[in-house]
Amino acid sequence: MTANLFKIIICSLLLFVSCSAISQEEEIIVEEIVDEEVVDENVDRVTINLSDLDKLLNSNEIEVVISDYEIVSTELDNNFLIDKIFYSVYKITPKERISKKVYFYNCSFNLSDESPLVFSDWQLNKLNIVGCEFFSPIEFNYITHIGKYPFIIENCIFYDDVKFFGNAFPINNISFRQNVFNTGLWIDIPVINVAIDDCRFIVNPDKFSNRDEEKNHYQLIISDKTVDYLEITSNIFDNKKLTNVFSINLEAAEIGELIMINNQLQTINLSYAEVAKSLLIDSLIVEDYIGILNFDFPETNTNVPWYNLGGEKFSIFYTEESELVIPYQAKTDTELTDNLKYNDLMSAYTKFNTLYHNRGDINSANSSYVEIKDIETRKQAFTQKTNPSLNNLINYKLNVFLRFFSDYATNPGKSLIQSLWVILGFTVLYMFSFSRWDGMNYRYYLLQFNRFSKYITTNEPIDSVFTNEITLDNNDIQELRKKYQKEGKEMPRILKLFGGPLHFLGKFRYDIIPGLIKFFNFHPGSWNKIESKSKKFWSGALLLLISILFLIYVIIVKFFNSLLLSLNSFVVIGFGALPEEDEWFAMYLSIIEGIVGWFLLTIFTITLLSQVLQSA
Repeated sequence: MTANLFKIIICSLLLFVSCSAISQEEEIIVEEIVDEEVVDENVDRVTINLSDLDKLLNSNEIEVVISDYEIVSTELDNNFLIDKIFYSVYKITPKERISKKVYFYNCSFNLSDESPLVFSDWQLNKLNIVGCEFFSPIEFNYITHIGKYPFIIENCIFYDDVKFFGNAFPINNISFRQNVFNTGLWIDIPVINVAIDDCRFIVNPDKFSNRDEEKNHYQLIISDKTVDYLEITSNIFDNKKLTNVFSINLEAAEIGELIMINNQLQTINLSYAEVAKSLLIDSLIVEDYIGILNFDFPETNTNVPWYNLGGEKFSIFYTEESELVIPYQAKTDTELTDNLKYNDLMSAYTKFNTLYHNRGDINSANSSYVEIKDIETRKQAFTQKTNPSLNNLINYKLNVFLRFFSDYATNPGKSLIQSLWVILGFTVLYMFSFSRWDGMNYRYYLLQFNRFSKYITTNEPIDSVFTNEITLDNNDIQELRKKYQKEGKEMPRILKLFGGPLHFLGKFRYDIIPGLIKFFNFHPGSWNKIESKSKKFWSGALLLLISILFLIYVIIVKFFNSLLLSLNSFVVIGFGALPEEDEWFAMYLSIIEGIVGWFLLTIFTITLLSQVLQSA
């Protein structure tokens, strides 16, 4: 009996726990449904003033839903005005210190531009602002965040500043999704998690027309604060070509994890910022500057391929007395005179280059090194202009050459391609010289011209024009044939193997080919005896075609012969016999190419070895 009673009690407890869990799950599902509620922007808005808004927010309800309202300021709202030194604000505060869940759906805030709306000292479990328009500045001051639900600001348009200020304790989580900001977003509070996703920061020039032109303005500011996790993804920043409007300011911020993926912006200020745990940046397009002075990041958990940062975007930001930021990039002569800023800039580059070497990212290491050497070369050129010396001139010119030839010994493929271009250049020069390898000199061309002109101007057939040369070579072929037939029984098989093809090639050249030429004897008589104009036209056309084909033949033969000669001179490096010792032009050209080849092959070898060792 006691055992049965004990089992009944245990089953009752398990049933109670299960029901409680189901109730909690249902509550979470209800909360998620509220989060994902779709706002219908076509619903007509009801106009209310700030007094009405205050009544809604300070109602006895723990969960306040404010939907489809146009909120304006009237004379009845003067009691919410608080005078500042140079301006006044509308301030709405809670009457009781209780936690609330507040939802703004499809609302429009249309107050005075000179009097921002400030929500101050609210204690919130949850804050959702979805599908709203803010025509006036809005501020959230000293907001206490209780609970695990993030503050969600989604699909809103802000025509003026949005600011989070004054928190002594950090806000747990803020998420901005698919919003449009026409001026700036300020997060001047400690935050645990911040996510800014798929937002558009598009400057309204009219809003900045009355602002100080001698001061820099930012579209997103999270500076000098602590953020455990910051994610900025798929955002577009457009400053409308205003030179004093920068995109992102993370100056002196202490960030645990920073993720920036697929962002387009003009300028980002990372000066004195520190990322403690991990840094991930990819698909980052920066048009102008990256402020990089004293930016610290973890060496072991940093993944920032150089193509996100390259293009000489690194800058040292220094501020004038008017608070206008002046970027230093070591590009102009005036900037190159400042050695202290130059050293700071090169230190930032070297810091990233060292990171890539330690991570084994050879492509990023090489690309960043090339950019470092480009700046050093520019510095050498400036030094040569202001304080010339032979040593600096040689180093400067060598750097210029190394940049052109092999990207400062980081690109063996480029050095090989440039060497091939050098070989081809010398090939063209060799084509205008004589080489015994092809035998094409002035006498050769004169002989071919005399044969061709003799065939055209006389009645002799083409086979008789080449009779002497054919007869001489044919005699040698016949002697080979007789010897082969007479001594064939006494010759080894290996000689028969080679003798047969030699005899066949000779017969093919001097029997079959002349027969083909004779068969296509298009000009049987002399040119003077052709009376028909049509025959002269076709004969002239054939003569032109033959001349062009002969010219193509000469060019092809000369090119391949010159290419082999150039390659031989390039790689022989002074050793071996060259086939142009009797021709002064080709001889000196081959000597010059040998020296050039030795120099370029040395650089190519060093470049290749350095890349192999880096990969190892």
